[in-house]
Amino acid sequence: MKLSDAILPTRFAVWSRRVALFSVQLAVLGIVLHRFLALPTPVALSLFATALAGAVIAVAIGFVAFAIIWRLGRSGAWSAAAGVLSGLLLLSWPAAYAPVYFSTPALNDITTDTAVPPRFVALAGQRRKDSNKPAYAGADAAKLQATLYPDLQPVTIPRPATETFDMVNDVVRRLRWEIAAEQPPQGKGKPGYIEALDRTLILGFYDDVVIRIDGDARESRIDVRSASRYGQHDLGRNAARVRRLFAEIRTQLETNIAGGLRRKRRPSTAVPKRLKGAPAAATAQSKSQGRPQSGAQRGPQPKEKLRPRAADQARDKQ
Repeated sequence: MKLSDAILPTRFAVWSRRVALFSVQLAVLGIVLHRFLALPTPVALSLFATALAGAVIAVAIGFVAFAIIWRLGRSGAWSAAAGVLSGLLLLSWPAAYAPVYFSTPALNDITTDTAVPPRFVALAGQRRKDSNKPAYAGADAAKLQATLYPDLQPVTIPRPATETFDMVNDVVRRLRWEIAAEQPPQGKGKPGYIEALDRTLILGFYDDVVIRIDGDARESRIDVRSASRYGQHDLGRNAARVRRLFAEIRTQLETNIAGGLRRKRRPSTAVPKRLKGAPAAATAQSKSQGRPQSGAQRGPQPKEKLRPRAADQARDKQ
C-alpha cells in the first residue's frame, strides 16, 4: 500500500458521514413540512421511514470504515465517527418508544364510554381515505382499554350541564386545542358536544377529540373520546390526553370553589359614603350615632385647663 493511500480517508468513512447527514436533514425537513406547511401525513411517514433506513445504513457503513481503518491504517476516523454518531442519534428517537410499542397491544382509540362512545361528526369529514376510520372499533378495543387503562371513567360534576359545557369549553381553549365544532346541551337526553384537534409535540400528528356533556340543572356527566388519525398504535398518547383534560377540569373546579369561599368570607361592613350635597357635619353626626358608646373605664380622662402663665407668676409673688 502506498503512503498516499494511507493518508486518504477510506470511502466508507466519507459515505457514512454523507448518508447520516442526509438522513438527519430528511427527517428535519419532514417534520417542518408536516407541522407547518400541511404536508400530508402519509408522505411525512414515508420521509421518516426513509430517514431511519438511511441512519441504519450510515451506522453499518461507519463500522465497516472503522474495521478498514484498524486493519489498514487508513485515515477517516472522524468522518466514520460523525456518521455513526449521527445515525445512532437519529435512531435513538424511535428506540425510546420501542418498549411501549412492544409491551402493549395496538390501540389507537380511547373513550370513557365504551358502550355508547361519543361520535365524530365534523372531524369525520376531515379524515382521508388512507387514515383510520372514524367509527369506534367496538368490543375488542373496549376489552383492551379495560385492561390497559381501567382508570379512564366518566366524570360527574354537581353542576348544571350548560355551566359545565362553558367550563369545559374554556379548558379546551386553554389547552390550545383547535375547536372544529361545538353544540351546547339542550337538556336531559340532549347532550352538548365539543370536537377539537390536537397535535403531537414534535411530529405534529393529528389526533381527534370529542367531548360529550350530558345532564340537567343539577348534575352533568362528561365523556371523552380521543383517537389517532394514523397508525395502529398510539403509544399511550390518547389516554394521556384524556387524563390531562380531566386534570385541568378538576383544577378549574377547585379554583372556582376556592374563589367562591373567599367571596363568602369577605366582610360585608363598609364605610358609608357621603351623599352629594350633604354637609360633612351631618355625615360625621350619623357616624357618631351609629358607633356604640364606650364604657367609663375605656373613655378618655378629662384634662385640666392650664392657667395663664401671668396668674401663676402673680401667685408666686404673694
